[in-house]
Amino acid sequence: MAAAVSTKAKYLARFGYMSTEMGGTFSFYMISSFLSVFYTDAVGLTPMVVSTLMLVVRIIDAVVAPIMGGIIDGTRSKWGRARPWLLWGLPFLVLLSILTFSNFDFSGAGKVMYAYVTYIGLEFAFMMVDTAKGTLVNTITADGQERVILNSWRQVGASIVNIVLSAVTMPVILLLGNDSGAYQITNVIYGLISIPLILCGFFFCKETVSDVSVSGERIKFSESMSSLLKNPMLVFLMISSILGVAASLSRLGTQVYYYQYSLQRPDMAGSIMAAYQIGQLVVPFFVPKLIQIAGKKMSMIVANLLDGATLLILFLLGPDANPMVVTVGSFFVGFFAMSSLISFSATSDCIEYGYFRNGRRTPGATVGAMTMGIKLGMAIGGSLGVFLLGAFGYQQGVDVTYEMRESINFVVNAVPAILMVLSVLPLVPYQLTNKRMEEINARNAEADARLAAQAEQTNN
Repeated sequence: MAAAVSTKAKYLARFGYMSTEMGGTFSFYMISSFLSVFYTDAVGLTPMVVSTLMLVVRIIDAVVAPIMGGIIDGTRSKWGRARPWLLWGLPFLVLLSILTFSNFDFSGAGKVMYAYVTYIGLEFAFMMVDTAKGTLVNTITADGQERVILNSWRQVGASIVNIVLSAVTMPVILLLGNDSGAYQITNVIYGLISIPLILCGFFFCKETVSDVSVSGERIKFSESMSSLLKNPMLVFLMISSILGVAASLSRLGTQVYYYQYSLQRPDMAGSIMAAYQIGQLVVPFFVPKLIQIAGKKMSMIVANLLDGATLLILFLLGPDANPMVVTVGSFFVGFFAMSSLISFSATSDCIEYGYFRNGRRTPGATVGAMTMGIKLGMAIGGSLGVFLLGAFGYQQGVDVTYEMRESINFVVNAVPAILMVLSVLPLVPYQLTNKRMEEINARNAEADARLAAQAEQTNN
């Protein structure tokens, strides 16, 4: 009977974790794929203003992310450490998503100020929910393989939502008039859908892992932060993630320009974007076995190199590329972009490595540090693409010459290819192989057992 209950709880946790990712994906998708276009084409901001906005907001997020992680580490409630933040952050996430994609009749300076206030608020709310979700996988279970499975379910959920949104969002916006009101209505619908999905994570993901090294006491914020400085493997993983995310976000934030103006096939945008997400959907079915065979380090290195090579091929095809070939290429760009999934599991390894070195498990701060890396990557990628478009002369209403089409192709495909190849370099000194993690996990298990025995003797 106990085994049956345990199995049921395990699958409920997997479903809840996947559901939470699906709910958050509605907001992330709109931010990463349509916010730049909304600001330039619907609100009327210049690419330089939007580029600066993206950079400033995400740098602020990057600074705050590990602080949020430290706060989660110090949280003690009847719901656990991470889970309550899903509940507390949800209302702000939905409300600010709607406000960010709203265009009120402000002056030029008023529009810029409104964009900064709402976008900063949205990123804070998203970070609150996303950092809690990233921490949660490490408090649901202590089993490394189960964490890989949970992250795989998470990726499947995100891919399903992204496929649907890629296929329907642009057609819906066009149907509603392709103006600011169309973006607002679309985002209201997405916000309402996300509410029950995120709540499933709160209700179904029970936290079972506690840090016996502190015997249930709150971890001091200073301890949580200082532990990050003593974890070189986390630093290597962060730097790689910064470059990889910059590559992905640079492309995601500008791909609509590529389909509309470089390929001049806006009618194919939904299909091409959906092909990318289908490639992402396939990834979780391969990653657990790939990690078992090749390990996380080698899997990330090979995947990033192949992703960069695919992007380079798309660039070399030029603005007159066959849309069907671009669709196939987009599928492989999505498939080889598997390091984002693998890095979630690698973060769990860094948590255990930190405990092995420093005697403290700080899942919140570690996930917060990785979130900081992701935010920095988003800051670089999200602003770089739009900045380069502006530098090459793009602005709303400009005549798109063949030279402009080539420039857009360079920004959307060649720049991310370079960044993706560079992301491999920090992984070379990364040492947490499968064999090394087996040794660390065994030592950590012995330390846990010893500390638990000491705590029991003290209580008796």
